[in-house]
Amino acid sequence: MRVLYCIPRYDSAAMGNRIHTEIIAEWRRHGVEADVLTLAAGRATRTTTVEEGITVHRLPVSAGAALKVANRVVATLLPYPYLAGAAFHYRRLLAERSYDLVHSETAFPLGLVAALTPQGHAPPLAVTLPGADVMAEPEFDYGYGRFRTVRAVLPWVFRRAAVLRADSPQIKELAIRLGARPGKVVAIPYNITADSYPPAGDLGALRQRSRAAIVARHNLDPARPIVVSLNRLHPFKGIAYLVDAVPHARHAGVRPQVLIVGPSRVTPRFGDYGAYLARRAAGLGVTDAIQFVGAIPHHEALTYLAAADVAVVPSVAESFSRVVIEAAAVGTPPIVTRTTGVSDYVAAAKAGWVVDPRSGAAIAEALVALLTDQPTWAACSTRAVALAPAFSSPRIAADLLQLYRKVLGIEAQIAA
Repeated sequence: MRVLYCIPRYDSAAMGNRIHTEIIAEWRRHGVEADVLTLAAGRATRTTTVEEGITVHRLPVSAGAALKVANRVVATLLPYPYLAGAAFHYRRLLAERSYDLVHSETAFPLGLVAALTPQGHAPPLAVTLPGADVMAEPEFDYGYGRFRTVRAVLPWVFRRAAVLRADSPQIKELAIRLGARPGKVVAIPYNITADSYPPAGDLGALRQRSRAAIVARHNLDPARPIVVSLNRLHPFKGIAYLVDAVPHARHAGVRPQVLIVGPSRVTPRFGDYGAYLARRAAGLGVTDAIQFVGAIPHHEALTYLAAADVAVVPSVAESFSRVVIEAAAVGTPPIVTRTTGVSDYVAAAKAGWVVDPRSGAAIAEALVALLTDQPTWAACSTRAVALAPAFSSPRIAADLLQLYRKVLGIEAQIAA
């Protein structure tokens, strides 16, 4: 089987792309060839490189005056700056190379680009729905689904696709509400990378070492609980409600030390979201309880999560959230909003606390429950560790490959 793996941005060394690199590497173990197609504005010509054994095609989606004009015209209708260029170069690549299946990491824009190719000239299309392409949270500057024109084309993309992979049951339900045929949508979650799992050995010792390192780095009180939020600082992540939770937790007798880890984003409504959060903390009088760490290298994420007593993912709306599973892998119970797709898995495993979104009081209640009841915390920690292996790259790669073989009519059992 030959697969064209389409993703808007790809860098095999980047944290966000490692999950895809590991999936493709696993497929290779099962005899599947997979090339990556990605978009590259600013390049004059298409480039093809081999990175970690993976062929990567970078399309020059804004090369030349004609494509620049076409991009601008199309962008007045659909909110993506390189649609015309992507469609043009996508067709050229398919005219030169043969594939059995196209895996598209979005319904919009890349799913639309693939669907625009006449069916007689394109392989079957498998679309992954990662959330941002279909969700609509205009209040929080998030989701292509908040644009009317995108909502209008999504049902057509769904019809053209041979199969739709949702990364959580919640996104599966959303896709069906947006017009997808129920039998065409399959929920298969995202994987976490191999380095997100702790090395073999004593997990308790790893947690102690990690805690000591983070306490020293940030001058924390070792006797007080450590709460970590690890994600990019964007309004839809709901980190403001974690800030709101601190005074509620203090009132209940719990004095958390909150580390907000991740790079800040700028959005039209909120401006610099990190600065917005800092102002919110100051207004609540909890600046002394919160540190803004900023971006960290991916290899340090495990240390922060293992050092924490609790990891909080308070997203207003999110399709999955790998951070929850990364925290689970090192035994840190997560608190996650029910509007975050991964919450379905956490709830089923009883591996953490699921709370209502947009509520600092709800987050505080969960913090108090976990941080004042050691048996409850320990039970959640144990179940969290047991949950994480289901999201390994070999497991998810096997599930996807089994699905794609079924789509293509290839009968084969794949062992993870």
